[in-house]
Amino acid sequence: MKPTAAAAAALLTVGGIAAAAPASAQPCVGPNTVIAGHGGGRCDHPPDPDGSFIRCDTMYVFGVGGTNCYRVPPGTPHM
Repeated sequence: MKPTAAAAAALLTVGGIAAAAPASAQPCVGPNTVIAGHGGGRCDHPPDPDGSFIRCDTMYVFGVGGTNCYRVPPGTPHM
């Protein structure tokens, strides 16, 4: 049985997505709690070789909110 063009495209797409995982996809360290739709917190990812790191702030009130992640410059203290 020969693979169809659609099947080949699907395999390439899945392979591309799997290979495109971000390098900074390491676990976030720090308190981050949402209970009954309320809460949040701040967490820091491990530092990159240049000393900068990704910090994420999360806030939820009545189940509405979200997370904002941003790069923090070298020398900023971690949580």
